[in-house]
Amino acid sequence: MSSPSASRLVKAYLAGVGINGCEVHNVKNYLRQWLHGLGYVEGSKAVIPASYCRYRPATVVEHLYFIKGAFETYGEFFMGDPHGGYPIVVFETGSKKLVKSLRLIGVRPLVTTDETRRRRFVVIYDRRDIKLFVKMVKPVVDDPHVAVALGLCKRI
Repeated sequence: MSSPSASRLVKAYLAGVGINGCEVHNVKNYLRQWLHGLGYVEGSKAVIPASYCRYRPATVVEHLYFIKGAFETYGEFFMGDPHGGYPIVVFETGSKKLVKSLRLIGVRPLVTTDETRRRRFVVIYDRRDIKLFVKMVKPVVDDPHVAVALGLCKRI
């Protein structure tokens, strides 16, 4: 990945990882190993360089990598009932940059808060939007029930 466009995609992905600030806690193991290889892990947290945290995606592909970085750090699929229903996507951030990127790819997110109105979330509820999100962003789906509900596999 030495081309200028590839380095911009890595910057966009890392900007998504650092969407809530340059210090990232609770990093997933597969991401932690990669960040450690880049020299961005300090103790139990990852520290993304400030230039990446300020980075703004410019192309559609950069926006996709930005969303993927944000999802793999702060996002998850949530199923209220694993035996029926459809999963929703929840990002533990209220980032306006994330909302802009999601809207750019045609997804209509909802920005909401918890009951105390202290923490903001970006949520994707609509089934069409979730299908588009999965098709465009290609997020990691590690729960087999979610994979079945999304139609990514037939059965567990």
